[in-house]
Amino acid sequence: MRGCQAEQADDTRRESDGKRKLSLAPSCSGCHISNANHKTSACESNVEAAFTLTCKHQKPESRKGHDRTCSTLLVHHHPNFRYGPIMTLQDKASEFFAGLAGKSTHSKLGFKLLPSDPVLDTFRKLGYKVVEYDVPPYPLQTAGIMSIRMLSFLIGSTIAAYFMYHNIAIKSQVGKWFSILSLIASLLAWPMVTGRSGVMLLDFWRPALGFRTCLLVWDIFHIRTVEEVKAWSFARFFAQLWTFPKELDEIAERTAEEGYERNARIENLKGMPKVAVEAIAMFGALYFIPPYELTRNMSQLAYHCYCDALGVCILMALALFGDGLLKAFGILINVEMADMFENPLGTTNIRLFWSHWNRAIATVLHRVVFGGGKSKTSLRKKKAAAQAAVARRSHMDGLSETDAGHTSGEDDHAHSNGGRKRNTSGLKPLSSVNGGDAELRKRKNAKEPAGKANGNARGGAPPAKKSSFFPKAVAAIVTFAMSGIFHEHITYWTLGFANGENFLFFIANGFATVISTWFKRTYPHLNEKIPTWASVLMLHAFFLAVIPLFCSPFIRSGFFVQLEALRYELMPIRDRPRGSFVYLFAVCATARQEVRELRVERKGDRDKCKIG
Repeated sequence: MRGCQAEQADDTRRESDGKRKLSLAPSCSGCHISNANHKTSACESNVEAAFTLTCKHQKPESRKGHDRTCSTLLVHHHPNFRYGPIMTLQDKASEFFAGLAGKSTHSKLGFKLLPSDPVLDTFRKLGYKVVEYDVPPYPLQTAGIMSIRMLSFLIGSTIAAYFMYHNIAIKSQVGKWFSILSLIASLLAWPMVTGRSGVMLLDFWRPALGFRTCLLVWDIFHIRTVEEVKAWSFARFFAQLWTFPKELDEIAERTAEEGYERNARIENLKGMPKVAVEAIAMFGALYFIPPYELTRNMSQLAYHCYCDALGVCILMALALFGDGLLKAFGILINVEMADMFENPLGTTNIRLFWSHWNRAIATVLHRVVFGGGKSKTSLRKKKAAAQAAVARRSHMDGLSETDAGHTSGEDDHAHSNGGRKRNTSGLKPLSSVNGGDAELRKRKNAKEPAGKANGNARGGAPPAKKSSFFPKAVAAIVTFAMSGIFHEHITYWTLGFANGENFLFFIANGFATVISTWFKRTYPHLNEKIPTWASVLMLHAFFLAVIPLFCSPFIRSGFFVQLEALRYELMPIRDRPRGSFVYLFAVCATARQEVRELRVERKGDRDKCKIG
């Protein structure tokens, strides 16, 4: 049986345009990257990268336990390319004297520098294929400057909106519409005037915050009552305009039930441990986000799976930077913030998923689309009436029953007699609320009469006639369409292009939500017979099919590759690559070749035994 033959690939190519030679370092014939001749151009800005693939595996015991490392270095004319792990005498001397000076042994935060990334080392030992590539360092200085500018704009625009509301908008209808239109125009023009800074994370938040605040300007100036808004302090006005605070009526109701008022700063601090977990989860998921150059020859199924992993990473990133910044602002201005996400991964159908996903945009979209120009007081009365009607109805529309703070209807319906079967599963369609709010809900439910709790508040009265489904279905599609436009607006001002993929993604989810709700409304008994595992499987199978429509623009632009550069700025590693990718569905090609050779060898031994 032949051993490992290391081949010296000293082939040179002379290109017609006079470019310098491309050379490959010594490599094992079993390991390769199929896109070796691709010119890497992340985010279509001619950014060239150098990929370093290292595949490490342990040979079978029949090979006497010998370890072998095979590496392929693919050079793409990158000026900062380093020829693998080989160090010259000068490099070793520089490292030695730097260590004596105390410059390379500890990070800026005081942590001892590790020789390599322990996560990548672990995956290499497990036999996974690992790609490391170099990208420009994260622009920390630019990010700091842009953060200060963004904060200045938030404060300045709040001052302007506060002044216009109290001195212009409430004086006349002309003043109100002038204030609304001027504020919306300035918010939409914000990313257009400032342009892209190159810090894609901040470039993402500018159009996202600006578009959402346009909806909140409509909510504050047109939907809410003057008495309610005039009772706000400047800090509360800032929170309602730019953040996601708990509504004052919810806090007052909780205070009346509990008999004391909770401290807003302490409530915000309670959410910080979850923010830390989200940070670890997000930076961990970055290891499985492929750069665009490595997706060209990837199988379609594998690409969909990696996009699904990117969806989890997006969830963690939004939760980290959204909830983290919200809680920090809440501590600073003494305003209790609501959670942006209510455990969407723990839901069992698509309507519940989207009602628990990004509550900061879902609630204001619901108020604007479903609430129209009605006052906040009338909306509260309508919500209370809808909650009282749940006990009298045998059906549930499931489209207009999502309001700020809690998803009424289906979450509570899961606890009723009809939802008893599903509660036996580990996955429950529950809102992820804190313990105090859960106890409050339990006390409120305990106070209800027995007849009402059983869903028959009027004795043996027949259920009311079902309301029209078509208007609510249209409103739901419009809501998803607005969300699609919102995300196309974000991608254009963040990535530099908008090709309609995000819009199609949300339109597809809108129709899926309407169809799912129609089926539950039309065939309630058949819907209840669907087991939880089947419901969850169908939900995630649908997401697996459509998720590339949402994730592909971010992969092509290198959005999360830049976040990897931020990760390695934070990790205490001595020799830091600024990008890495772990193939979850591929192992070292040489390892596969060895397994095949071993099988052939064993088959030959069996044939010899038979002949003997």
